[in-house]
Order: sequence, then C-alpha cells, then structure tokens
Amino acid sequence: MRTRAPALVASLVVAASLIGSAAAQTPPAATAPAAGPSAAAPPVARTIRQMLDRLHANGEFTGSILVARAGVVVYRDAIAATPAEAAVELEQPVGIASVAKGFTAMAVMRLHEQGKLAYDDPAARFVPGLASLPAITIRHLLTHTSGIPDVGDLGIDQPGIGESDVVEAVRAHASAFAAPGTSYRYSNTGYMLLAMVVERASGQGFDACLRATIFQPLGMYGTRSAQGDRAPGTTKGDGGLVSTVDDLLLWDQALATGKLVKAATLTEALTPARVSEGTTTYGFGWNIEQKAGDTYVWHTGNADGRRAYIGRRIHDGITIVILTLGPSRRTEIADAIVDILHDRPFTPPRLSVAPAVLTAIDGQGLEAGLARYRQLRATEAAGYDFAEGELNGLGYTLLGRGDVAGAVRVFELNTEQYPASSNAFDSLGEALGRAGRRDDAIKAYTRALELDPHNLNARAMLEKIK
Repeated sequence: MRTRAPALVASLVVAASLIGSAAAQTPPAATAPAAGPSAAAPPVARTIRQMLDRLHANGEFTGSILVARAGVVVYRDAIAATPAEAAVELEQPVGIASVAKGFTAMAVMRLHEQGKLAYDDPAARFVPGLASLPAITIRHLLTHTSGIPDVGDLGIDQPGIGESDVVEAVRAHASAFAAPGTSYRYSNTGYMLLAMVVERASGQGFDACLRATIFQPLGMYGTRSAQGDRAPGTTKGDGGLVSTVDDLLLWDQALATGKLVKAATLTEALTPARVSEGTTTYGFGWNIEQKAGDTYVWHTGNADGRRAYIGRRIHDGITIVILTLGPSRRTEIADAIVDILHDRPFTPPRLSVAPAVLTAIDGQGLEAGLARYRQLRATEAAGYDFAEGELNGLGYTLLGRGDVAGAVRVFELNTEQYPASSNAFDSLGEALGRAGRRDDAIKAYTRALELDPHNLNARAMLEKIK
C-alpha cells in the first residue's frame, strides 16, 4: 500500500522562556547567491555544500536550503542541474506539503485564545457530520490521536475529494477506528477536519483566515495556497500551500518571538500528547523530541514530487529549512549540519539504496538487482538507507512500468526484511492481485490485517477479492 509520509508539522514554535535572548533578534535579508559558496567561503559553508553536492550527484538533493542561528542566516543556497534552475528553486514558492499543518494548528490555537473554541470541544460541535463520533475532540485531531486513519486507509486518497467525501468516509468506517486517545496514528484526514473547524469557528474561508492572521502580518508574501483561495467544500488543512525558505524563516522567528500567540499557548502546543498505548512525540502540529541534549522541534512534508522540512534546535537556536524537488534525506541533512556548526565530526546522510538496486535491475536483470540489495545490506549497511520504504517504492516503480512479476519479487523481499510490517504485506497483496494470484493475494492481505487490525485498505481488499 502506498502511504503518505508522516510529515509533521511545520514548526519552529518556541516559547520565549525556552529560547532566551535569541528571540530578540530579527533575521536579516538573505542575499547569498544560488550558485553556492566560493572557495573563499567560510569552512562551514564549504563543508555543507560538499555534502549536498554528493547527494545531488546521487539524485538525492535538488532544491534550496537555509540555515540560521539565532535568526541570523549562516547558509542559504540551492542546487540544481544549472545555475538558472538553482536560482528558481531558491526564489520561487514551491509546495511544502504537510509542513502546512503548522499553520493549521496555529489557526486553531489563535481561535482558542479568542475563546471561539476549546481544545477539548467535540469536533462535532463544528462539523455536524461527526455527531455520531462525540468522543473525538479538537485536541485529538491536532495530535493525531483521534483514531481516524489517513485518507489512503479510508479509500479516498485521490484528486478532487471534497469535505463531504471525508466526513462520509469517516462515518462509514468509524466502527473500525481505535478509541480516541489510544495511540498516535498520523492522519491527513484529521487535519482536513481541522480546516473545517477553523472555517466554522472563524467565520472565514480557511485560506483567507491564514492570509489575514498569519501570512500578511508576518510579511510572508510568497506563502499561499497553491491554487489560490480554495472553494468552499474542497479539502484543506493537511497541505496545499507553497512557500520559500525565506518565508519559512520569518515563520520560525515569529513563533520564536511569540508574535502570534501567548507563550503559555505555545508551551501547551509543544507538549506531546498522552496516549494509552505506545508513545508519541507529536504536539499541536509539531514533533517535539530530545536530541543531543537539546529540544528538537520539526516537521516534514512530502507530496507531488516535492519534499519539505523545517526544524529548530531550541537551546542552540539553530533553524534549518529544506525545500527539494524529489527525494532528500532532510532529517539526516539537518543532523549533519548541526554537527558541522558545532565543529563536531558528522555522519553524512545515507544514500538511498533503491536507485542502486534499480540500476542493477536495468543493467543486469531482476536477480542481479536483488543480489545487489543483499550485498549492500551485508557490506555497506551504514552508507545506505535500507528502510522499508526503499523496497516499497522500488516495487511500485516496477508496477508502474508494468513489470508485475518483478514487483512481486521486490515486495516479497520487503516482507522478508520487515516481517512485522502490515504495509509491506499490503503492498505485496496488491502486486499479487495484479499478477492474478488470487489465493496468494488473500494470504498477503490477511497477514497485513493480522499485523494491523486497523489497516482498512487490507480489510477492503479482502472483502473485494474473496
């Protein structure tokens, strides 16, 4: 099953009590060229650029990046096939995908301060179609603890879905949801519902609300809906915005200096939710973790070929914004940059293993490609990324080419590597179904459902093919 990347919120919100005197600084206008640091550039800039050039050569970094410390830009650059394309990447607003969730959360927080809603209000107060789900609160939606699955699991992950489609799908599948507050489960669906809450509580269209209360006051003139103001009834809240690295630094600094909401509101927003099963690092539109003795607040985004990242180390005051076209190892890049800024040894981001395997498949055949995967896993485990998504994405690449048999083999290998992954077996079931292997597909989907009883896609496919 294809799954949306858990992109977390966009934020760098920091209560003033957490960041001290750094909050008083205002970022200067960024003027660094898109062509990259010259030989005379500071060693930090050259080291960052060399790391990014290595990734670009492997097809894993095309886009823009900004690094600031206490609000002051220390690195601003873009990498692309040509200097002209790099300049476009650096200056032109591009999709930020789920990094937009930070703005949705902020709109809710401002309405809370205005007394127009309470976090523990039932979502049904503002979305009457959820009246049959009175236990789901606005707080649950903000923290991905509502039990509502992502749109893919609800069978509505397609272009053009409307708010009514979302509400109806939630109502139709509600009996299969985990109880609210049980566990963290990333849900774009929940943030679509939050946009409906914002519109009803504010009396404004969602895009108009963001523009009037966040973008214009902060001077974020390159940040907006990708399609202009979206029509009533169309889904919003989970993504759909464009921005620039410079605008996102303005966003970071506004949050850091408390320009939008009170410090107490930010403190609550930056407290991970409580769940009865498992753990979560998600607050109100932000992931909050402890890393290397510092509090780390971050979010990623992934949609329509674009990747986004924004993160802040609170104590160090280091902000990193990354906007790329195509895949990029954003969190690993950010970790390495933090070490570079501290003049510490750093670990270069791992390279994606999927391109290496695909190159072997194209040049020498499927068996050679699978052998290449096993060889790299045995000999270069630290240099390549072998996450479940690597083979999952490769399998769908082969499916897209019409190589169903090859996709089946790749997905089978993924279930061998990740036998506890419901998603791996779900993807295998899809490929087996396309191969006409009905009984094997049933086995794969059954195993996917055993591993995750809330995998609605596996449940629906079993009902369809049995």
